[in-house]
Amino acid sequence: MRKAIPIDTETILHEHGFKVTPLRRILLEKLSASTIPLTVPVIIRKVKTARADSATIYRALNALTDAGILTSHTLHKDKLSYSFVTNDHGHHIVCGKCQAIESISFCVRGIHTSAVAKSKLFRKISGHNLSFLGTCRKCVRAVR
Repeated sequence: MRKAIPIDTETILHEHGFKVTPLRRILLEKLSASTIPLTVPVIIRKVKTARADSATIYRALNALTDAGILTSHTLHKDKLSYSFVTNDHGHHIVCGKCQAIESISFCVRGIHTSAVAKSKLFRKISGHNLSFLGTCRKCVRAVR
């Protein structure tokens, strides 16, 4: 499981050519502190102290993702989640009912080599995301 990462937001933003703003700073702080990807509604609640509207938050998330500081995931249907980019990648289980997300430390070793060997278009894979969909214990109990 991925651990929260202590970061220097000013250095990261400057290295990627961004001006340091309260919104960008708090986005990086909240996402680097999270052990799971966060959905946009959760991010909006967590950054409410930055006094930014939803459109500004979306623009900031897209800019930070385009710069390679954040990564976006489609973990549940068409809902985007964001996480801080690390050298360590993460895998997740997502509940199809309540959308709870749990990080798992499972990884399929050697999948890169196998995928490249079978691909006709690609010669290099720079990373991967793996998500399992299921039903969490809470939702299974609720059905009983």
